[in-house]
Amino acid sequence: MPTAYGSSVEALHDLQSLNDITDITTSLAVLQNGIEYSFVEVTCSDGVQYGLQAYGNEALALNKAAHEIIPIEKELPAMLVL
Repeated sequence: MPTAYGSSVEALHDLQSLNDITDITTSLAVLQNGIEYSFVEVTCSDGVQYGLQAYGNEALALNKAAHEIIPIEKELPAMLVL
């Protein structure tokens, strides 16, 4: 059954408690239209993956939250660089 979240940050906090962040934009990207963008991928132990995207102010909050969860010294298997 689908779960509704108030924001991508709320979804990230719910998903990360039992799963691993496997991909994240290394820094806040700015799209051609000038809007900020961030992406975080969460992979479950059973292989199911969730992609969280955020734009504008929420992109900044998602990027910050994901980087707080992942220690700087932890290397992600595949970094997404925009």
